[in-house]
Amino acid sequence: MPRHAIVIGAGLAGCSAAERLAARGWTIDLIDAARAPGQGASGNRAGVLRPLPSVDDNRLARLTRAAFAYARQHCAQLSAAGLPLRWGQTGVLHLARDERHAETQRRVIERQQPAADELRFVDREEAARLAGWPVAIGGWWFPRGGWVDPASLCRANLARCAAVVRAHYGCQVAHIERRGEIWHACNRSGQALATAPVLILANASAARRFAPASHLPLRAARGQVSHLPAIQGSAPEIVVCRLGYVTPAIDGVRCAGATFAVDDDESALRAADHAENLAKLDAILPGYGRQIDPASLGGRVGFRPLSPDRLPMIGALADAAAIAPDRPRRPLAELPRLPGLYLINGFGARGIVWSALAGELLACLITGAPLPLPDDLVGAVDPARFLLRKRFERRPGKPPTLVAP
Repeated sequence: MPRHAIVIGAGLAGCSAAERLAARGWTIDLIDAARAPGQGASGNRAGVLRPLPSVDDNRLARLTRAAFAYARQHCAQLSAAGLPLRWGQTGVLHLARDERHAETQRRVIERQQPAADELRFVDREEAARLAGWPVAIGGWWFPRGGWVDPASLCRANLARCAAVVRAHYGCQVAHIERRGEIWHACNRSGQALATAPVLILANASAARRFAPASHLPLRAARGQVSHLPAIQGSAPEIVVCRLGYVTPAIDGVRCAGATFAVDDDESALRAADHAENLAKLDAILPGYGRQIDPASLGGRVGFRPLSPDRLPMIGALADAAAIAPDRPRRPLAELPRLPGLYLINGFGARGIVWSALAGELLACLITGAPLPLPDDLVGAVDPARFLLRKRFERRPGKPPTLVAP
């Protein structure tokens, strides 16, 4: 099979998949409706890079821990190569929501015994010193965490493999079809924008517009980030989180947010959402935004693709039409797949953490290379998991809603 793939979507998911396949000698046709990479949900000024521990070390925690380590290594390699990545290894302070949550955070440290330079619990006084501002409670301190400019990560990934990527920007894919052994990505006129034996859907919730992916329970969540004027070197000089986040000053702007509204398609900034972000900021750093008028703020709106179980979708797309609804439940490995059709999607608000490892996993699945994750985590992110019997029910006119198996 020719080592050639089409990737639809030039955000974090698509650019990561393109870079990882290109590193293996593949040629990529990258298609996006925008005029440049990283213009959708990946277009915010900065996002948070940190794992998400849990007391029971569940699948989400294990996946984010592995992805965080891989992302840091990947970002360091891009920077060392002189590629245009913008990121700051400032550390991330994740304050507890309340005393009960603080106790849970302490139990994670006691049970898992992470290295101090990876994660430790800090009391309120130390948290305030780290933040450079009085805080209400202590929390987790991730010394190796930080912030990343996601669009710059997209550009850096593509710059690393520029010789083998053909970019088709400003192009809308209306439908996809397989003729013989070849996938065709076609525009509204039926003209093929690109053809290849492998096609990867990395276009967020828009993937459901294509018939083979219409069964996926992908939703879009509107997130508005507020941009606060900031002087370089002013507090906080780290990322601080607590039911929201605030970044250090980046080019004279501090990012605070973000709102989260599922199936809300309003693309314009809303003063009410700025007010919500300022309320979150006050919970993080009490009194910090007291004098800020929400109506005076700039910001950005992005639409993040979500899956119902909060895990990404990475792997071969199942052939939903070939699965009888009354057939007994089958193992994931036995579900029929659509040849050459793959998905990398559903990152939600964790695209920065997940994208690099997701791209590597997808490239390994496509090429048959050893997988970078254990089998249970590979199965946990398999898009076909939503076709297992009794895992979802359909409602007319609505995306599938998961129910208990």
